[in-house]
Amino acid sequence: MNKKKAIMILSVCISLLVCTACQKQVEDAEPIDIETDSEVETVQEDIEDSIEETEPEEEIEEELTEDDLTESDTNEEESRTVYNRVLEDGETFLDGYNNLILEEDVKRSALIYLDEDDIPELLVLKNGEYRLYACDGTQITEITMPDDGIRANAYGPRHIQENYSRDCTFYWFEYVPYQGVLRVHNSIDEERCDYYLRYEDGSFALELEARFVDTTWHTYDAKQEIDNEDFLSRLSDVGYDELMPCGYLYENIEDAYENIGRTSNTREVLEDFISGKIDAVYSVEEVNDIPEESFAMISYEELYNSYIMGDAIGSINYVDFDNDGEEELVMEDYMGNSIFFDVIGDTVYKVIRASGTADIAYIVEMEGKRVIARTDLTHGGRRCYSIFQYDACGCVVDFFGLDAYYEGSRYTAEDEFWYRGQEITMEEFEEKVNSIQRIPLE
Repeated sequence: MNKKKAIMILSVCISLLVCTACQKQVEDAEPIDIETDSEVETVQEDIEDSIEETEPEEEIEEELTEDDLTESDTNEEESRTVYNRVLEDGETFLDGYNNLILEEDVKRSALIYLDEDDIPELLVLKNGEYRLYACDGTQITEITMPDDGIRANAYGPRHIQENYSRDCTFYWFEYVPYQGVLRVHNSIDEERCDYYLRYEDGSFALELEARFVDTTWHTYDAKQEIDNEDFLSRLSDVGYDELMPCGYLYENIEDAYENIGRTSNTREVLEDFISGKIDAVYSVEEVNDIPEESFAMISYEELYNSYIMGDAIGSINYVDFDNDGEEELVMEDYMGNSIFFDVIGDTVYKVIRASGTADIAYIVEMEGKRVIARTDLTHGGRRCYSIFQYDACGCVVDFFGLDAYYEGSRYTAEDEFWYRGQEITMEEFEEKVNSIQRIPLE
């Protein structure tokens, strides 16, 4: 055997030895168990049971809801470009709007007359945010907010003083037809912020704003803080007291154009809820460009059979509590629990709910307006009134406290008295309390 052939045979033998060793190592290794579908389900159930044992269900739902709603517009929206497209020859504004909806994959939209020209503006809901577009007959341009920090969110937080929890809500788009006046909503550090805007010459200008900060309501003329009375006066002077919600969003431009300015019979919608024909929006579960898929609904029957403390509903009243000239719905039970509903379009939705005993709510007239007073008058050491003034869109436009804090069973002139965050005298406190005129219900 020559030397070259011997080397080749030796190489083959070494290769065979290495392969045999590898195979032996694999055979001696611990077997890997592959879980069946039933075993995976069992593990998943164990995890879910563990979560339920360590954290109450309602706390989990609240945390998820807050995260969903407050993070809805902070990802891909930051880098999006402004829409601007020239219409092609023979293309109408309706064709252009329809193409825009297809290009942007918009699920819900409406046509509104924001100003006085003949071509309506396009309102769309995308990624939990409202966007507006205008057409001058030759091109479609997106109408951007006056500042990068201003958002037109459709979803956001309510305030802790409204529901005594961090419940979230759906904001309807609110405007005054033909007047170029609108309001949009945002949240800063999970606090609700409202921006009052004016539309002129194709752009928005910021005129007024209001914010919940902690438990206090702050109002501004652009960047200068003003008191609430001045703020409310300016709302009226400028025309913001005429805001109305855009209560209908459609799947296509044809339906949106056909239903411009559509209104509903509020009383009839409420009666449909009472009769069981429709359900009411009780809360918001998630951010969704199809709003109705985000709503948690409740029927009148469910409300009646398990209303708060389990007591049957004591009274059903139709009364205007937001000064819009239309009747809303107020339901009360025998324990002092109450719930207030309003109507947007053909949708009934919960505005506010009071739990009774130390949280009794009722409609009062104060300072010339109907408001909702939530009271805590049964505890020793305090007499508290939280006053909410709502508008036709179901949003708070004024909130303040009227409170007395004292030792024992009765206050004296030496105790603490507060009104709108300012300390007042006992005489001033009693004067304000005596000015509260309760609106009687049946």
